[in-house]
Amino acid sequence: MYLMVLPGMISRVLYPDEVGCVIPERCKEICGTEVGCTNIAYPKLVIELLPSGLRGLMLAVMLAALMSSLASIFNSSSTIFTMDVWRRLRPHARDRELMLVGRIWVLFIVAVSISWIPVVQAAQSGQLFDYIQSVTSFLAPPIAAVFCLGMFAKRVNEPGAFWGLMFGLALGLSRLIAGFIYGSRSCVQQSSTASTCPALVCRLHYLYFALILFVATGLVAMVVSLLTEPIADKHLHRLVYSLRRSKEPRVDLDMEEEVEEVEEVVVK
Repeated sequence: MYLMVLPGMISRVLYPDEVGCVIPERCKEICGTEVGCTNIAYPKLVIELLPSGLRGLMLAVMLAALMSSLASIFNSSSTIFTMDVWRRLRPHARDRELMLVGRIWVLFIVAVSISWIPVVQAAQSGQLFDYIQSVTSFLAPPIAAVFCLGMFAKRVNEPGAFWGLMFGLALGLSRLIAGFIYGSRSCVQQSSTASTCPALVCRLHYLYFALILFVATGLVAMVVSLLTEPIADKHLHRLVYSLRRSKEPRVDLDMEEEVEEVEEVVVK
């Protein structure tokens, strides 16, 4: 609220003809995009209102925050790929090999990030805040739906969560790709593809789509769970809301499956 909304409101009031431009030709002249110039709201405040010393300090703070976020993302993705993917492909890989693979993966992610810049510029006509919110609306609801069902519905099992998540992510990615194909349009400028653009893409706001995606993912997860074998309560004590006060010991499901596999091998 205080970091994003209020600076945008202040900039909109102070610079109505620049940050709040509505004429596509005027917006194109000011910031290079025809939909709007909200991207320059915060930089405009920093450049116009702050003295020289604080400008440099603000730039250093923004660069430090950016580097910290990128470093955490790159390190996390490298760890996931190295430990969860590469180790399955090469179970006997040494530490030196894992470290080398992790570094190469970071370079790959950096290259993908740089090549993704034109996509970001094309999506939502370069409006960065709208792009971030739209991508979150297309990818986060399936995860949130499965997480909420896992906490509050003990009938949900692993197949239901998996297929519900796959359905939600596929639907969200389809809507995201369709948005890239048809693009976005301003309030006063109609898109040339408006006649061929599906209503689900051009007339349904991404926040409403997020709600629909959340409900659809939950329904798919519940239906698949009801059609498959449930998880016994002995594996769910203190893991779901209805069993949060249970005093009975919880049996680890993965450990039980491993014991059953070992017993089958011994019998054979």
